[in-house]
Amino acid sequence: MENNDAIAAARRRALAEALRSGEPVVVTATGEVEKREDAEMQGLAGIQVPDGKLA
Repeated sequence: MENNDAIAAARRRALAEALRSGEPVVVTATGEVEKREDAEMQGLAGIQVPDGKLA
């Protein structure tokens, strides 16, 4: 459980940094927020989060 919490926290930090630095971020059909290139590598399409919006 502790390892899952650490993984989730690291992912949240990476997504927050991506949003702050203006990297493209998408919301997938499952409702997860991912960097666009990560979602594309997994074969997922999504809705792009508009610039200047923090999820």
